[in-house]
Parts: sequence; structure tokens; C-alpha cells
Amino acid sequence: MEELDKKILLELVEDSRKPIYQIAKKVGASRQTVARRIEKLRLRGVKLTVSVNPLEFGLRVKAYILMRLDPRPEVRKHFEKRVRKLPQIAELHYLLGPKDAVLEVFAESNEEIGALVKKLHKLPGVRETETFVVHSTVKEERPFLKFLHREG
Repeated sequence: MEELDKKILLELVEDSRKPIYQIAKKVGASRQTVARRIEKLRLRGVKLTVSVNPLEFGLRVKAYILMRLDPRPEVRKHFEKRVRKLPQIAELHYLLGPKDAVLEVFAESNEEIGALVKKLHKLPGVRETETFVVHSTVKEERPFLKFLHREG
């Protein structure tokens, strides 16, 4: 990624609604160049999104659910399809190691987390779950953004 693109991205991370003319002034490029670069970044998969605080929506509990799953591809596909329909689940990641997957989940209460775990156990292919409720969060940021600050 070129240095100019990194500078533009850093400006957008700070405020994704920042006007192009302000970004152009800050990065030392013309508005047309910045607009063209932003469009190219979008075509490469960069998305400008909204970040919300789950607490604002009454979601007071965050948890991670580690899982052991049936390894067969057809069972995993069915599992993924069902997981996508559960609104409490924010993320699903497959892992290397003793557990096969981890879910990041948000809920209004511990009871809702418990009910979700019961639902998960009913899904085909779920062999085991282990739930960790977040007590407090010290740091929450996307570390890959720091790589934009590196030279070259």
C-alpha cells in the first residue's frame, strides 16, 4: 500500500465522514487525487463503517464461547448458516488448536448468554462449548491500523 493511501486511511479512521477537501489538505494532495484513491481503496475492499457501543442498545454482557465442532464440511456449513441467524453472535472465527471455533457474543444478561449456549448445543455438529464472560475491557482497538503508521 502506498504511503498516500495509508495517510488517507488514517484520516478516515479518525472520522469516516471527514470531507475530501479536509483530507486532501491534511495529506498534501489534490481533492481529485484523494477522491480517486478513496474509490480505489473501496474497490480493494476498504469499507467505511459505523462503530456503536453495545451498551447503548442494552447489551450489557459480552462473552466469548469456545467450541469443539464436527469437522465435516457439510456439518460446518449447516452450523454457519444457523449461527448467522442468531442476533447475539457478532463474530465467528475458526481456530487452530484444541478448540475449533470462537464466537463473540453480546446479550442483555447472563441468562440470555445461558439460553444462547443451550441453543448452540442443539445445533448439529456442536460437540462442546466453553463460555467466558467478559468482566471488564482494558483495551479495545483494531491493531492492524497501527501498521498504517509504519514507514514503507
